[in-house]
Amino acid sequence: MKNKANETVEQYIDRIYAYVKKRVANEADVEDITQEIALNLYRSLCVKDVENVEGFVWVVAKNTLTNFYRGNAKTKYNLSIDEGTMDFADEKESALNNLIHRENCERIQQEIAYLSKIQRKVLILYYYEEKKQTEIAKILDVPLGTVKWHLNVAKAEMKKGMEKMRNRNELKFNPINFSNVGMSGGLGTVGYPINFVRSALSQNILYSIQKEELTVEQIADLLGVSPVYVESELEYLEEYQLVLRKKNNYLCNILIDEETEENIHATEKLYETITGKIANRLFDEIVQGGYLHSDDIVGPKDENFRMWSLMFYLLATSENGFQKKISFQEAATIRADGGENIIVASVENEIIEKPALWNEYFCGPCWNENENVILWLIDGEWTEKRVNEHYGGANIEPELRLLKRFTQGEELSVDEYVLMLEKGYIRKNGDTFKLAIVGLRDGETKKKLLSLAKQIKNSVLEEYQEAIDEYRREVLGSAYLPKNTKIQRDFTSQQLFGAEGMFMRYIKDALVKSGRLKDVSEEQRRSVSEILILK
Repeated sequence: MKNKANETVEQYIDRIYAYVKKRVANEADVEDITQEIALNLYRSLCVKDVENVEGFVWVVAKNTLTNFYRGNAKTKYNLSIDEGTMDFADEKESALNNLIHRENCERIQQEIAYLSKIQRKVLILYYYEEKKQTEIAKILDVPLGTVKWHLNVAKAEMKKGMEKMRNRNELKFNPINFSNVGMSGGLGTVGYPINFVRSALSQNILYSIQKEELTVEQIADLLGVSPVYVESELEYLEEYQLVLRKKNNYLCNILIDEETEENIHATEKLYETITGKIANRLFDEIVQGGYLHSDDIVGPKDENFRMWSLMFYLLATSENGFQKKISFQEAATIRADGGENIIVASVENEIIEKPALWNEYFCGPCWNENENVILWLIDGEWTEKRVNEHYGGANIEPELRLLKRFTQGEELSVDEYVLMLEKGYIRKNGDTFKLAIVGLRDGETKKKLLSLAKQIKNSVLEEYQEAIDEYRREVLGSAYLPKNTKIQRDFTSQQLFGAEGMFMRYIKDALVKSGRLKDVSEEQRRSVSEILILK
C-alpha cells in the first residue's frame, strides 16, 4: 500500500503545487502547504483503500489548505462566511466551496436533498465535480442561461433552508443509480436481474452495504428514509438472496462496479490490443485453411455470414490459459425464483464519457441444449433482438427438438414450419425449406477449429500476461470485498477473454474495423451470430 501511496503522491505533486500557487501569494507558504498536502495524502493512502483517487486528492488538498489558513493568525486570508454575499455564479471559488469544508457541511448537504432534480444535478456538477457552467450545459443538454438560472434559484432555496438542522450525508442528496444490471448464469421466473432492483431505494440499499454489514437503522440513516421502508425492501432483497442477513446486519450479495475514467481507459486499451490480435489472426487462419468449405459446416454458404457465427462461438468456447480455481457453482447464488447466477450492476456516472462501443445494444453469449443439439447465439446491433426475459429453458426446448428433426430430414407440420420461419431458423427456397442459421457438426472440423482458436488465443494471452495480471489486480481486484462477493469477483476475473460480453464486443469491433466482417442483409439479421451444434 505504501508503494501505491507514494506513486499517487508523485503523480499529483505538480498539480497540487499549481493548485496551491493559484491561491497563495507567498512562495514559502506555497511550498510548505504543498508538502503538508503531500504528507497528509501519503498517510491517508497508507491506511485506507480509496476508490475515487482523483476526488480524494482534492478533498485532502482543500482541507489541508483550509486548516493552514485557520492555524495562521497572521494570514491575510479571511474565511469567515457571510451568507448574504454567497454568489452561486462564481467559478469554483464561491463561498459554498469553503462552507463545504467547514462545520456546517452537513447542513448544506441536507438542503441540497430538498432541491428539485435539475437544481440538484447542476449544483453537484458545479460544486462537487467542479465542472464549468459551459460543461454542465453540455452534460445536461440545456442552454447555458438555464444552468445560471438554476444556480441562482438553488442559492435562494438553500438560504431559506439554512435555519434547519438535519443529519444527512451524500447518499441522502446524491443517490446512485444503476446504469446496467447484468448477470452470468440462468434466469429464474422473475426474469432479468433489473427486475429485482427497479427502485432507487433498493439500488441505494445495495450500494450502501456492498463492503460492510449494516443494520436497518444504519442503512435508513445513510439514505435519509424511514427504517420502515428500508426494512420492507430488505425483506424482498433477502428473499431473493440479493442481500445476506447475519443476525441484525445486512450485506450486499451482488457485484457493484463503479465506472471511473481510469478503469474505462484501462479496459479499452487492454481489450482493443489483445482482442484485435486474437480475432484477426483466427479469422485469417480459418479462411486460408479452407475450413469454411467443410461438409461439417451446414446452412447458408455465404462465407461472411458463416464467420459472423463461427468467430464468436469459437473464441467464447475455446479454453484459455487462465488457471480456473473457482467453479461457477461455488460462486453463483441459487435464488428463490429458480435462477442460478452472479448479478453484476454498474453505477451510472453521467460525467464520464464511455466508448461508443459500450453504448451499443448487446446481449450474450446465450446457449440452450438437449441431448441432441446446442443452440448458441449472441445479440448485438447487427442482429434482431432475439433474447428476452422469456428466452431459454423450457421455452426453447420445443424449438430444439424441431431443429433436430429438421436437420435429420423429417417432414414438419405447417404450423411447425411457420414457427421455424418466424424464428429465423429456416428460410423458404422455392418449394423447399433450407437451414437459415449456421450448423456445425460435432466432428473433426469442430475439434480442429476449437484447437486453432485455443492455440491463437493463448499465444496472444501469454504475450500480454503481465498486462492482464495488472488489470485483474487493479481493475477487477477483490481484496477489499466481503467473502461472499470476493468469490464472485474472483470467478468473473477468471472469465477474461472467454465467454464474457466485453470480449465478444471487441471481437466484433476488431473484425468490422479491419474489414474482415461485412454488414449482413436485413433478412440475415434474424439468423446471424447464431450457431447450431449438431451432436
